[in-house]
Amino acid sequence: MFNIFIMRTMSEQFLLSDLIDLQDIDNEIYKIESEKKSSEDVTLLKDLEIKFNDINKNVEEIKVQLSDYYSEIESYELDKKNIIQKVQNIDEKLGGDTLEPNELLNYTRQKESNQQQLIKIDKNIELLQVDNKEELDEINKFNDSLEELKKDLIETSKKVQNEWKELDIKLAELESKKKEMILNFPDEIQALYDDLKNKGVDVIAAYKLENNQCGCCGVDLTSSELDKIMDSKFQQCHYCDGVVV
Repeated sequence: MFNIFIMRTMSEQFLLSDLIDLQDIDNEIYKIESEKKSSEDVTLLKDLEIKFNDINKNVEEIKVQLSDYYSEIESYELDKKNIIQKVQNIDEKLGGDTLEPNELLNYTRQKESNQQQLIKIDKNIELLQVDNKEELDEINKFNDSLEELKKDLIETSKKVQNEWKELDIKLAELESKKKEMILNFPDEIQALYDDLKNKGVDVIAAYKLENNQCGCCGVDLTSSELDKIMDSKFQQCHYCDGVVV
């Protein structure tokens, strides 16, 4: 009753059971691909990235609250820069030996005035920092956490990259073996495999289980159903399209 399905191509013999060997390779490929997506280090890396992004989001939210503070600080820093430049220009003139006494007095007073402005600006900056201390401390705390997370991210990322290098080597070997195996299949078997994969069939081929169960989907088959499957060209289960050997 069993239709073994033997074909000859390129002086080689093909059995439907060869599809099970191909299914085993597909299973190994799927296992490695799953490991690349969900290994312990990959999961840790994803968690670290989520934490890093969440903290960054918190920092940005606080910065929005401090937008006026940053605007004022920026304005003060610009004023300081301009005043410091003025003081440097005055120092250059005071360093000369051609100044008249009244010019010397004038530049000296200008320098003292600018220095007083600098002191006043620094005090205003300090007051601003005191008024926004709670938010600024929170940002500093978040930034410290980000620095620690960066170290963990870099270390974990390196581990994942090393893992993937080894897994990619195994994948390449399996893909090469799979390609070689498929190329040795008859054209219609290659077409069958492609069709099943395109349909999303998870298990393309498997041995019949005990109690006449389909090895591909596990459905209980009646004797009549099993006979029809075994008498069909590719011995496909009527429920999942998988090949029952």
